[in-house]
Amino acid sequence: MRIEALCTGDELLTGVTTDTNSTWFQQRLLEHGEQIARTTVVGDVREEILEALRTLSGRADAVLVSGGLGPTADDLTAEVAAQAAGVPLVIHEGALAALRERFAKRGLAITENNMKQVMVPAGSEVVLNPAGSAPMFILRLGKAVLFFVPGVPREYRALVETAVLPRIDALRAERGETGFRALRLLKTVFLPESHLDARVRPLLALHPRVTFGFRTHFPENHLKLMAEGRSPEEAREVLEAADAAARPLLGDHLFGVDDETMAGVVGRQLLSRRETLALAESCTGGRIGDMLTDVPGASAYFLGSAVAYANDLKERWVSVAHTTLVENGAVSQMVAGEMARGARRSAESTWALSVTGIAGPDGGTPEKPVGTVFIGLDGPDGTEVHAHRFHGDREWVRSASAYAALDWLRLRTRGSAS
Repeated sequence: MRIEALCTGDELLTGVTTDTNSTWFQQRLLEHGEQIARTTVVGDVREEILEALRTLSGRADAVLVSGGLGPTADDLTAEVAAQAAGVPLVIHEGALAALRERFAKRGLAITENNMKQVMVPAGSEVVLNPAGSAPMFILRLGKAVLFFVPGVPREYRALVETAVLPRIDALRAERGETGFRALRLLKTVFLPESHLDARVRPLLALHPRVTFGFRTHFPENHLKLMAEGRSPEEAREVLEAADAAARPLLGDHLFGVDDETMAGVVGRQLLSRRETLALAESCTGGRIGDMLTDVPGASAYFLGSAVAYANDLKERWVSVAHTTLVENGAVSQMVAGEMARGARRSAESTWALSVTGIAGPDGGTPEKPVGTVFIGLDGPDGTEVHAHRFHGDREWVRSASAYAALDWLRLRTRGSAS
């Protein structure tokens, strides 16, 4: 079964908006035994959308079309879909009633352009939108079934989950397609993609029903395992065998699986040990704290962070001695150690991490070039400092520093508290 996606919107072509919907759909579709053959992106141009609809409906069995269902002048998808099908646009009464109810609950008046959102090609199947104003509609065009959904991620995902994927499952059953796939991401950190590939390459011949793929999200590199089977159970069994073979090859670089994040894994370990964490950040500018607080429930183990960028705040906020700064410089092993100790003492936490470094592009010296970073860890057994030299631009140095700090704590807090 050939499935394609068509994404519309000038913002996707200009870089104003990142297309996160397609990645999410690809992952969910794999779990239903299918894979996207191609994703096409076009702007808000009537002729471009029409050409794409005609091309895709001639070669695909199913097409997910997203975007262009809003109330504004550049939202053209419904109009062009009707044109491609050779039918008029009509008001869908069920969608209109839902729109009126939605606006009434919010105390808003329906404007004339809002009516555009409840107009669909005549004869299409309509599914009401549980998270927004514009409904989903379904058309048969050429050889394909086309699913039209809004591009707003929360609306897109709600409709794809509840209405698109079940219909794709039904289409597969009609076609007698019984193959299933199971997917897993093994997430590593500070393991270059080429090294990751070299480590797992011997497994390819041993697991012929598994596709091994790779994805880079610096400083992470992910190993994608996609297993095939004649049933969901068989696909999962094939996947588990490949997973069990791959994990030992990844060693300590492996930090998470599927949706797990570095901060989430660290948080889970701290929570299980009933321990807490405080931070003293300089060159990372609060990035570690941001990563930690992205995780719901982080307040159970994360106490707080001092973003002490200026030297006088390093002294006042995390108790770095003035003489230490003068004699060693802000980017030094001694300062990193005192920052960690000061943060832990002030917060009365189990652990404290500190980061001080030169993120660039300026500020480096022959003795301490750009990318020099010191990370401190203070805990029950005392204070340690690791020195790093990260290569790359400012963003890379800051990101690598944040990950290195959390990864160090991850390795230190594995297992039960002593």
